[in-house]
Order: sequence, then structure tokens, then C-alpha cells
Amino acid sequence: MDVGDAKTQLREFVVRSLGKPKLTDRDDIFEIGEATSLYSMELVLFIEEKLGIPLDDDDLERDNFATIGAMAGLIERKWDTG
Repeated sequence: MDVGDAKTQLREFVVRSLGKPKLTDRDDIFEIGEATSLYSMELVLFIEEKLGIPLDDDDLERDNFATIGAMAGLIERKWDTG
């Protein structure tokens, strides 16, 4: 798997799990009421377990998980430093 595949899998997971096929990479999933703090933990587990990208405590900020684009950016940063 490369970083592009990881970002694609992330997008598919978010869209499928939230049931929002028209969700864009810039839609804030918390502001539009589609995500909760519990869902944030599901995202963390997905990124760590399914994509194999370890996250640090510093990564667990709302801004890193608010949009698909932000999560993709986090994955890319972690991929480069992993």
C-alpha cells in the first residue's frame, strides 16, 4: 500500500461509515453534525490498525480529524516520517 491507497481507503471508510456519498474533502464532519467524539476514536483505530499508521498523542487534535482532507494530510505527514 502506498500513501495514495491509504488516503483512498480513508475516504471510502469515512463516506461509507457516515452514509454521506457527497461528502467533500473540505466538509467539516463535526460542524455538519455527522461525527461524534466516539467516531473520532473509530477514525484513530482505522488509521492505526487498518492503514498501519501509528499516531502520537500530538496527532490527536480535532483539526487533524475534522475533514477528509485534514486526515489525508495527517496520513501523508505520518507516512513521510514513518
